[in-house]
Amino acid sequence: MKKLTKILLVNWLYFSKQIIEVGDVNFLTGKNGAGKSTVIDALQVVLLGETSSRNFNQAANEKSQRTLDGYLRADMDDNNPYSRKGKDFTSFIACGFQDDTEGNHFVTGVAFDCRSDGTNVEHFFIYNGTIPQSGFVENGIALEYSVFRKQIKAQYGVSAEFYDTQKQYRANMLAKWNVHSEQITRMMKKAVSFRPIVDIQKFITENICDIPEKPDIEAMQENIRAYKRHEQLAQKQEQKLAALQEISKLFRDMQTALGRWQQQSFLVLWAKKVELEAKNQRYQLEQQNHEARIASITTDLEHIASTVQEKEQRKTDLIAACAQSDVSREEERLRNSRNSLCAEQQRLMAALQKDALEIRRESVLLQNLCKKILAWAPSDALSTIVEAAECVMTAYTRFSECSYEIFAKSSAIFEAARDATASFMAAIRDGAYALKGMLDEQAAVYDQKSAILTNLKKNVKDYPKGLLSLKEHLEIALTKQSNQPVHIEILADVLEISASEEHWRKAVEGYLNTQKFYLLIAPEYYPDALRMFHQVKHTYGNGSFGIVDIGKLREREHVEPLDNSLAKKIETENSLARSYIDYLLGRVVCCSHVDQLRQFKTSITADGMLYQGYVARPLRKELMEDAFIGRRAVALRINRIEAELKDIQKSLQLWKPVFQTLNDFQSHDILFSARFVQNTVVQRQADYLRGIEITKELEQISEQISHLDLFWLDEQRKVIRQLENEISDLNSRTVQLGSQQAVLKQQVHDIIWNTLPAINQELAELEDRIAETFSPDFIQNIGIPRYQQEFARLKKATVIITNFSNRLEQTLRERDDTQQRLFQKRREYAMNFRPCSFQVDAMLNDEYDAEQKLLEESELPSYRAKIKAAKESAMEQFQNDFLAKLKSSIDQVQDQVKSLNKALDKAQFGTDRYKFRVDRNPDYADYYDMIMAPELLEGDAGLFAMPFQQKYGKLIEDLFSRIATSDDSELNARKQSELQENIARFTDFRTYLKFDLETTDQNGSKQLLSQTLNTKSGGETQTPFYIAVLASFAQIYQVNNLSGLASNTVRLVVFDEAFNKMDSERIVESVRLLRKMGLQAIICTPPDKLSDIMPLADRTLLVCKDKYKMHILPYGKRIETV
Repeated sequence: MKKLTKILLVNWLYFSKQIIEVGDVNFLTGKNGAGKSTVIDALQVVLLGETSSRNFNQAANEKSQRTLDGYLRADMDDNNPYSRKGKDFTSFIACGFQDDTEGNHFVTGVAFDCRSDGTNVEHFFIYNGTIPQSGFVENGIALEYSVFRKQIKAQYGVSAEFYDTQKQYRANMLAKWNVHSEQITRMMKKAVSFRPIVDIQKFITENICDIPEKPDIEAMQENIRAYKRHEQLAQKQEQKLAALQEISKLFRDMQTALGRWQQQSFLVLWAKKVELEAKNQRYQLEQQNHEARIASITTDLEHIASTVQEKEQRKTDLIAACAQSDVSREEERLRNSRNSLCAEQQRLMAALQKDALEIRRESVLLQNLCKKILAWAPSDALSTIVEAAECVMTAYTRFSECSYEIFAKSSAIFEAARDATASFMAAIRDGAYALKGMLDEQAAVYDQKSAILTNLKKNVKDYPKGLLSLKEHLEIALTKQSNQPVHIEILADVLEISASEEHWRKAVEGYLNTQKFYLLIAPEYYPDALRMFHQVKHTYGNGSFGIVDIGKLREREHVEPLDNSLAKKIETENSLARSYIDYLLGRVVCCSHVDQLRQFKTSITADGMLYQGYVARPLRKELMEDAFIGRRAVALRINRIEAELKDIQKSLQLWKPVFQTLNDFQSHDILFSARFVQNTVVQRQADYLRGIEITKELEQISEQISHLDLFWLDEQRKVIRQLENEISDLNSRTVQLGSQQAVLKQQVHDIIWNTLPAINQELAELEDRIAETFSPDFIQNIGIPRYQQEFARLKKATVIITNFSNRLEQTLRERDDTQQRLFQKRREYAMNFRPCSFQVDAMLNDEYDAEQKLLEESELPSYRAKIKAAKESAMEQFQNDFLAKLKSSIDQVQDQVKSLNKALDKAQFGTDRYKFRVDRNPDYADYYDMIMAPELLEGDAGLFAMPFQQKYGKLIEDLFSRIATSDDSELNARKQSELQENIARFTDFRTYLKFDLETTDQNGSKQLLSQTLNTKSGGETQTPFYIAVLASFAQIYQVNNLSGLASNTVRLVVFDEAFNKMDSERIVESVRLLRKMGLQAIICTPPDKLSDIMPLADRTLLVCKDKYKMHILPYGKRIETV
């Protein structure tokens, strides 16, 4: 037997160097997080020859985030001061084995060469020898890999081997173990990462049986695909012929539609040609008529021009005669004066109206603002602004609807508005400034109280500034001086007011005042503390802090507090605080009514009325409400500050809009400034007066014009106007005739240069199109006779065009539709039957007709003969490569189960015995019977034997159809998925078997695990797991093999989080069974199983963790780091 004797961990997570001595049954335990799984993960790396993180911490946590890099560099925690991240180092994991039979030792392990750049290279190794006590560590540092390799090679020679791949290492490691089955690695993983049994069938086949390979049906499928290809080829040829026949029919249909379209198309084109020729003649006649009319208009225009010249000369003479008249010159002078005055008056009026409009706008703006201000809630802060606003409302009332006539008013109203506005703006500036100060102050208070509230919600009291700093300073200084921790308490922190005495809180808080912030220091430290406090007395706080001399107080004062004193309202577990409170409050008597106060020297009521020194006075309200004492103080302060914050927020919401309104208006440019009143208003008043003067001057000019003698001048002017009208009419006539002539010339030009050339070009193109589209023979013998026939019937070419154009559209659609269907069929043919070089859009069908003839004359029956031969070959392979191999696999698994049951026959678990069952699956019983039928492989006929075919023929066809199909490329995704599922199911021998575990109790009663699994407890489902796994390990390790050489194997089993669901009795039986089977075990489980497993174990190993250090020590040895 080959036993694991030592485990070495170097630089593995928090293990710096650890050598673990191992016995036969080893119990590895420790608190959660101590490092049990860290050891198990290290063991897996060496025993499995794998470094995948998927294997790590599987039993402890299925979602573990542990990685190889985390184990090597110990950087799972960013605060780890011993992290190896960013360093060069070597990590080792090694297992030392002893061969009891041959008396030698060997070591298997791995070295990780880790670099500061984050890379690492793994080197698995095996050598004949032992793990040195140094653990490959010199002077506290792990050997560099190159040094380690050189030393191992030098010491152990050719027996020392280093491996480039994990696969090579695993093969040689299993050879060292004398285990020749890869199943051992799967079993190791299953044992470590135990999962609850939910499917007994899957559990047994995956954990117990060495699963045979599935039948290789690839060759059989290839033969099937071969005959399927022949079938498909024949089918494709038939499809090809059908497609060619349809193409031939469509071609004939297209030819018929093409002939009908050709005649109708000719009729339309020929009728258009006739119609174009007639149109050409009409435009030539129109050209001649236009040219004649143009000549006539030219004569009329010459006559009108002569007449206009005569009338213009006469008008000129009359105008000259009028200009020489004295009356005319005087009239012109007066009219010029009047025009000048009117222009001046309009300019003045525009200025007056503009400024009047500005005044109205200013009035509306100011009055709206004042109304808004007067609507605000009354406040002392706004009183000055409100008074100024009322003055503005009064001063601006007369300007609300003013016109330019406002400037006829006295300057006093403008000056009053100016003065009111100035006072108003000054009040706004002062008010805005005051409001801003108030808002800033409230915002600062709000921020300060919000910060305090945040700390209070974190249970941090808002002590006076400097108190906590003073406390911390004294604690540090005293700790440093005394070389041991010194704690100082704030008096308020160690006092408590019970719920029943809560109504006395205000009295206690107010009476103590700042004394509740005094610091309590143990008497032995007080002298030093006093000196230290003296040195910093002006550094912290405002002079209201103090340190209580409890030692001196206890020496000199022996106060026994009165039962009705204020001290009795306070509870505390701090003896220093108790002494000081009894001294301060032990003689302050609590009175329920103020009338009782004078009965005592010092007394107080719950609402804060204090009688002391023969003086009665109320305690300040803010001191009483300033809660700092006890656990409820924080909640009380939170409530108080939250209420204060609400009040501040309400005030801010009220005053911010007011401030914003006032602040925004400060930037407004006031119209009624001193300059506006003194300059602009005065100027507009002068302009208003000047306007009145101009009106009078205009009336005088009109009067002068009315006294002029204008009779002769008016007569001459009538004649001039008449001549002007006549000349205008003649000019209009000239324009009219000129326009007509221009239009006619343009029309003639268009006919000569555009219309006729276009008609001639269209006619030529039409004739060319007819010549290109139709042969001379068709034109003469079919086209023209058919046109003459239709013209005789319909009488007009336009009717022929209309009639046959409508038909032509339908015929053209029929032709195009037939042609498109033909071309589409040809495209489909070319796509479906590649390669195909035939022209898709050929107007003839010769290539397709030739191909159709060739196919019709081909020998399609020859394909069917080939299909038959290929199918028979495939059926033979179905028998030899599929059915026979399935039978072999079933036989092999049944033999494995028999072997396992032999091992279980020798092992009893308590009073129960266990046996694996393997039977045919009822759901696939017919398939099982067919596969296992003895006559299947008897005789020459085999699968084709008549009796076998009669019995299983339909079943064979069903199974054959499920696992065989045509080429994979012919399947869609769903069909392919179904095929693969069928292949996986029907080629797996487990489909035809049903596995179970049978339990027989001491009375001979039998139960199947599959029937009771859902009703069992966790421990009851773990029991068969361990039994099955141990039996499987015993089989793989050949424990019961009588050959000494074959049974000299490693017997190691590793369980992580073992027996966690089992009771004590089951745990004991499991360990006994393990020993009885001759297995070596490492059992990892929490400390709660210690009492059950420790008595049964050869070694109990305790995993301990102290921050970032891990150790493993035999249980019972004193552990310094625990």
